[in-house]
Amino acid sequence: MSSEPREIELKFRVEPARAEAVFEAIAGGKGKAKTLAATYYDTPGGALAKAGMALRVRREGRAWVQTLKSAEAGNGAMGRGEWEWPATGAKPDLALLRGTPAQKAMGRSRKLVPLFTVEMDRRLAVRALENAKVEVALDRGRVVAGDRAEPVLELELELKTGEPCDLLAFAAEARRAHGLALSFATKAGRGMGLRGKPGDRAVKFRPPTVGDGMTAGDGFRAIARAALEQAVSNAERLVETPGPEVIHQMRVGVRRLRSVISIFKPVASDRRVTGIKAELKWLTGELDQARNLDVLLAGAYRRAARRKADPTGLADLGRQLRLNRTAAYARARSAAESERFRALVMDTLVWIEAGPWSGRKASGAKTRDKPLAAFADKALGERRRKIVKRCGALAEMSREQRHHLRIDCKKLRYAADALSVLSAKPKRVERFIAALKDLQDRLGDLNDIATGERLAHGLTASTDVSGAADWAAGRLIGGETAREAALVQAAAAAAKTFKAAKPFWG
Repeated sequence: MSSEPREIELKFRVEPARAEAVFEAIAGGKGKAKTLAATYYDTPGGALAKAGMALRVRREGRAWVQTLKSAEAGNGAMGRGEWEWPATGAKPDLALLRGTPAQKAMGRSRKLVPLFTVEMDRRLAVRALENAKVEVALDRGRVVAGDRAEPVLELELELKTGEPCDLLAFAAEARRAHGLALSFATKAGRGMGLRGKPGDRAVKFRPPTVGDGMTAGDGFRAIARAALEQAVSNAERLVETPGPEVIHQMRVGVRRLRSVISIFKPVASDRRVTGIKAELKWLTGELDQARNLDVLLAGAYRRAARRKADPTGLADLGRQLRLNRTAAYARARSAAESERFRALVMDTLVWIEAGPWSGRKASGAKTRDKPLAAFADKALGERRRKIVKRCGALAEMSREQRHHLRIDCKKLRYAADALSVLSAKPKRVERFIAALKDLQDRLGDLNDIATGERLAHGLTASTDVSGAADWAAGRLIGGETAREAALVQAAAAAAKTFKAAKPFWG
């Protein structure tokens, strides 16, 4: 475990109308009011952000404080490295960064430029628990980058003394009592988002820092947290700015987490995992229809429209598909806003951090406490052998068999993405993952045809669809089916390339 100074906290979204009352209930009083103003800095090339760090100088009353934060290996969701120094003014002092990870990340760069500002009104109190002290903060303000701004309202619980499990227990009870939603959004992340291109701001998977010194249990926690963060971050965006990529990345995060649990089954298996997996499967189901309709409209329907041959009913079909997608998005958003989802997120984080699997007498304790590298070699090897064994018969597989092969490829891909940093062979990593991705994509194209066909058949069975649209749906199916044979051959070729790619582990 890292020896760097750490900040251990959890953040929650809270409804504006209830914010003050919720804070006072959790804090046990009104607390103290503070006004904070901070400027965040980085090198012109963004070296700190690329290394997962944030540097700020903040005014607190009449005092200035310089702070560096970094994601800590194996503790990403709850903990970060934190270095803090008194400052003499609004500009950062490079000398204070000596001996911190920022010094290495910046290299020879000696220039720091302002990126964005954060203006906050904070209510603050310290809550004494039986074996710990927790700082409760309510932040209300905004993040400003150029001519763009984003409001912020969040509740933070930071562990001051005690163990992380004390914070988790307190946070879980507060969440249940007040219907709060766990959030992984940081002020630095919001600011960097404002500096990016406008759009649906989907959040992709951020591989955690894993190293040779970690145990398999540490590795599971780090990777599972990162997957949970991807799902939750996109759920927030789904509520605020829904879009195809947001839906896709939220679904990927959930599926990635399910895959991580499967891969690390020898490490993290206990009486609670069945319930966690069932709830994650429910959530995937709430997102599937929206994603599948996005793919159908952007793929098969668009190809049919471009052919411009016999357009009878195609416009009617498109309208019906878009109506169905609107309903599917409403379903997905409803799930992301639901108490069931909020409870799932908190329960999953508590399980990842301190579930029965992490106990001294857990059934998987022996495997859990072994080096991550050894576990990774075995897990990756077993997954690869399973895929290679089945690849040879790909051309003769049924759609259902190809679907299951694609799922196996996804599981290996998710594991490889997170564990490849353990390898000392970057070129081999690149070639292996590229070959695996190509095979997964080809199988995905075939699965899209099968899924689109099911959706189109569902439309034709509906009494709400016009005869012309029904006819167009049939032609759409026919046009996609005609592509299937060529795609099977492309998938078979990708399978051969994958079989030839050398593993990067062992």
